[in-house]
Amino acid sequence: MEQLRQQSSGKDWTVEEECDLCRITYSIYSNFPPMPHAQALNAETGEFFPFDRVRELKSGYAMAEALGYAWACNCRGRAPKRFNEQFELRDSTGKRQAGVRYRIRVGSRVIAKGVTDFQGGTQRVSTDNANQISIELPGNSNGLR
Repeated sequence: MEQLRQQSSGKDWTVEEECDLCRITYSIYSNFPPMPHAQALNAETGEFFPFDRVRELKSGYAMAEALGYAWACNCRGRAPKRFNEQFELRDSTGKRQAGVRYRIRVGSRVIAKGVTDFQGGTQRVSTDNANQISIELPGNSNGLR
């Protein structure tokens, strides 16, 4: 591992050393030219966001987190995302509910959204601490559209 000479802006992760994944991520994305109309994809949430936002981040870990693959990081001293779950939706009789739209939230933040698979499963979600996760379905007071 090599020492980083990057400073944290306060909203990015501060690290003394980075693993190869974070170091390579930083070396790739920090050297991209400005692309004001390009979009990047967060692999965990499936949401798109302005690509230039990735370029502005001050560490490879912050970039990997924005792109949704920070769970693969193994930097020394950084706790891995220990809570990694996939949910299965069933009706009151226990029948799996395939093709149901959902949102998974931690507090007010949506961390995943989609449609359940053929077995009623949601996509896998990861968090770094024990949070209260809620699942919203159509018909709830916060209904999906």
